[in-house]
Amino acid sequence: MLQAFYWDSYEDTHWTKLQSQADVISRSFNSIWVPQSGYCNTGLNGKSMGYNPVWWFNQNSSFGTQEELKKMIATFNAKNVAVIEDVVINHKSGDKDWCDFPEEEWKGKKLKWSLADICRDDEANEKFPVSGNYDTGDHFGYRDLDHKGENVQKNVKTYLQFLKEEMGYKGFRYDMVKGYGAEFIKIYNEDAKPEFSVGEFWDSNYDNVVGWIKGTGYTSAAFDFPLKYIINDVFGNGNWGALTYKGVAGDPNMSRYAVTFIDNHDTYRNENGEKLQNNILAANAFILAMPGTPCIFLPHWKAYQTELEKMIAARKEAGISNQSRIVSGKYYDGGYVTIVQGERSKIMVISGYPQGVDTEGFTPVSVGTAENPNYAFYKETNPAKDITVYVEANEQPLYLYAWTDNDSPLTDGYPGTLLTKKRQVGDKVFYYMTLKADRLNFLLNKGDDATKTDDVRGITDDVFYTYNNRKATDHTAQYENERVIGEVDPLTFSNSETVAFFESPASWGRAACWAWNGSKNYTGGNWPGQQCEYIGKAANGNKIWKWPSTVTGTPANIMF
Repeated sequence: MLQAFYWDSYEDTHWTKLQSQADVISRSFNSIWVPQSGYCNTGLNGKSMGYNPVWWFNQNSSFGTQEELKKMIATFNAKNVAVIEDVVINHKSGDKDWCDFPEEEWKGKKLKWSLADICRDDEANEKFPVSGNYDTGDHFGYRDLDHKGENVQKNVKTYLQFLKEEMGYKGFRYDMVKGYGAEFIKIYNEDAKPEFSVGEFWDSNYDNVVGWIKGTGYTSAAFDFPLKYIINDVFGNGNWGALTYKGVAGDPNMSRYAVTFIDNHDTYRNENGEKLQNNILAANAFILAMPGTPCIFLPHWKAYQTELEKMIAARKEAGISNQSRIVSGKYYDGGYVTIVQGERSKIMVISGYPQGVDTEGFTPVSVGTAENPNYAFYKETNPAKDITVYVEANEQPLYLYAWTDNDSPLTDGYPGTLLTKKRQVGDKVFYYMTLKADRLNFLLNKGDDATKTDDVRGITDDVFYTYNNRKATDHTAQYENERVIGEVDPLTFSNSETVAFFESPASWGRAACWAWNGSKNYTGGNWPGQQCEYIGKAANGNKIWKWPSTVTGTPANIMF
């Protein structure tokens, strides 16, 4: 993602200028984030960056006319580049006074406002009888909207619908989400269904940022402020060992929700020392190798476009995504080395000046410039082939732990990765996992040492195994010529089964089902009931569980 503005970037971010750069931008970026584009009739010298929103349906702004904006968005949409709107709904500014929000209409839908739409603890209560609910977050300088209120929710939903349907926006960047409860982002996203959503939860604490993501029901990503402050320490102060902690992006369970960045329009102003002053290109190289969704800041793009283009192209070639696995992260005296496995190959980024780094098997992509020499970005020269390990799906749970001959893990750390994906092979259903290696070793287990098999070593091609009583048995000769029919839908059941499926947050380690009907219990009668079978992930990253009833009849009530 490209953040296509900085503070007072009225010329660089004019809609016509961005449209003129669509060919170049679309070669590197899948999305661009632009300022709040509604008309704000206040601001310094008649200009506004959009954070004092007045009008929602009038999209004439300091960056161009509404028609120029629509043409720009349409141009990027035609190139499969999503335009992300900066959605400022924490607060609103009056038209001519503090609280006189203008009435607006679009396709027969009217936005009407009253003093009941403003939080009662807003500072406007000193002058106006505002009567909304108490604020659910931090206060800001304009009028805090009461997101508990039915009218505010209705108006916001209409506004987001307008942004998508009338203007062509594909996603939203929610401004200042500390100002209202995360649960409202869930309400708005479930109604609007944006292709992409990210919130500005400005907090250096990992738990707080992840807590906000969870509070949205995992309907939104968040800017990785914890990593931002780590980057400031590492690349600003040379504290290379601090990269041991990699923020939200470094958590394999949460990286898909992390939007990584070096600076944005606020931190770049450096009002509280947040701007990264040193090693800027090296820091960008680091996030371009990492999981998460990297967001490149426009001033950095302008200053380092040539090298950034090379690294973005290598990232795409390797297939690095927001869920890619960090294969290795190692501190050296004077620097740090990170290796990430993409869908097709690995990327290595060297940060600082570490000594004795083995780069054999990697080809340099960008090794710094005369002004920015302290990084090197490599792509794997000859990517390892794919080896698929199939295991008959007759046990649950079942984990696969795999590693290379030099002891580099290919799966999650022991006990490994839980097997969930299934394929039909002949007349049998097999779990499967595809790994990048020319040769690998693996073992199977049910989550602990007591159930693990002996090591299976020296695998160089696809194999078919069964697991039974701590023993892995090779059935490759029996199944290697069988037809692999395709994916098995996890949401399946036979006509004779009574089942329930349940979607939980990604953080849940297990789920139990409690089902009953009057005085009859269908789950054993002992709380918390029967354990559910984990069958895979939903498209939003949540976990899906299955409970098959073993009792005749259908329960009237069920809880998980």
